[in-house]
Amino acid sequence: MRTIYKRLLLLCLAAGGFPAARAQLILNRQVNASTGGGGSSGDYFFQYTIGEVTVSSLQKGPLLLTQGFHQPEELPPVPAGTEVVLNMLLYPNPVSTTLKIQFDLLSNNAVSLLIVNSGGQLVHQEARTYGAGRILLTLPVTRFAAGIYTVILKAGGYMYQEKLVIQ
Repeated sequence: MRTIYKRLLLLCLAAGGFPAARAQLILNRQVNASTGGGGSSGDYFFQYTIGEVTVSSLQKGPLLLTQGFHQPEELPPVPAGTEVVLNMLLYPNPVSTTLKIQFDLLSNNAVSLLIVNSGGQLVHQEARTYGAGRILLTLPVTRFAAGIYTVILKAGGYMYQEKLVIQ
């Protein structure tokens, strides 16, 4: 059993030459494991954990090698005056039944969602406080007339907008 783990570690160490990663997230490791280890290669330190099945597994006889462990993501603090919404996406667009609005929220914030028609009239409005992370909102659009709309998202003192076509 240890031979497989040693080979896996040596394979990881031999790969080497990885470019330095610049993470935007802080990983707070909470591992459910039965064993593990690590090693270094130059400036790099590799760690592996053998634990619960979470992604995939490889089994040969009595040996079971599992991949993955639980790593909650914690976002670093966002400096004041920094935009708090990234990667706003509307899909499908054009839409006929249900619109999905996805965005990354960098800190806990109150978020306002507004939908304005081409005549400038506010046809939908909702507000809610969300925690940091990827947010996915679903909105039925069958009550809106076909046409071109503007979806406006307000958060952290900034405003984000995207064009929406309802069929």
